[in-house]
Amino acid sequence: MCQGTKGCQHPEKLKGEMKDCSPEKIAECHPEVKAGEHPCEEKKKE
Repeated sequence: MCQGTKGCQHPEKLKGEMKDCSPEKIAECHPEVKAGEHPCEEKKKE
């Protein structure tokens, strides 16, 4: 997972950690993505 603003596509809107972004904030920053997805965060590899 990204830490801080590294990897954030909208660092000027980020307050805190990307993992703390609410669904509403994600929709505001990324209106083109499906609900529940956050393009700034890397998927965990298993």
